[in-house]
Amino acid sequence: MKNTMTIFEFHKRYRTEEACLEVIMQMRWPKGFICPKCGHDDGYRLSRKRVIECAVCKHQTSITAGTIFHRTRIPLLNWFWMIFQVAQDKGGASASRLAKQLGMYQWTVWHMLHKIRKAMSVRDNKVTKLAGLIELDEGYFGGIKRKIQVLVMIESGKESSGSLVMEKIFGSMASEPEIKRVVESRVDNESQQHFVTDCAAAHNTLRKMGHKLETHLSTPESAAKNLPWVHRAISLAKRFVLGTYHGVSRKHLQKYLDEFCYRFNRRFKENQIHESLIRACILAAPINYPALSM
Repeated sequence: MKNTMTIFEFHKRYRTEEACLEVIMQMRWPKGFICPKCGHDDGYRLSRKRVIECAVCKHQTSITAGTIFHRTRIPLLNWFWMIFQVAQDKGGASASRLAKQLGMYQWTVWHMLHKIRKAMSVRDNKVTKLAGLIELDEGYFGGIKRKIQVLVMIESGKESSGSLVMEKIFGSMASEPEIKRVVESRVDNESQQHFVTDCAAAHNTLRKMGHKLETHLSTPESAAKNLPWVHRAISLAKRFVLGTYHGVSRKHLQKYLDEFCYRFNRRFKENQIHESLIRACILAAPINYPALSM
């Protein structure tokens, strides 16, 4: 397996805006450009513009249209460096640190990072569906006065864990409707899965959904024995949020959990995570700044 990309390799590959554009074109049209208007497969770049013009109907297609880079005024080199930092650092990359590295306003970098996190979320929601033996429990994030409950599910194995899902709960407690909402969207419900959890009454909704439910008393000893992976994931996520970001608000917690899960779910493919994240940013729809505040 090839090692992860080094800083020297990054700067060698992404030396210019044109190099970044080439990567976007290759990932958007891996089999060659196709005109979205007439379907013809022949086009050419217009000089000094980020567009491809169809050789037949003359329709012009922006290379960055339909990506998070659409209509950005920030150099693509800055975007790609930020993606590289987010992908390579298990602890995450803070807006303040990247702002100093790039000589940019921290507020601008904060918005760019949230766009990248949105791309992570969209990608994981599409490709990550849990199956098999699944540990499920709730974790609490935030201080004593602002505890936020998060539903955590992780595929369980004897030697290692599989994919991870973390979803913020709406309301003060994990109710049956909330558990059902998350399970319906993030678990393979085409067949019966085996859930292991504690004895909380709301977890009975898993049985009602047709899944096998195995429950254990909620004690430290039981958790260590029967739910080892889910509690390890919760501990790592808390360390991630507190260590790099020193805590986050209820409003934006899900974005940081999405970042943690995206990197966690690709931990066995670290050599590919940078390219994977660029592709996620290219395939994600554009998002405006007001939407990031929701």
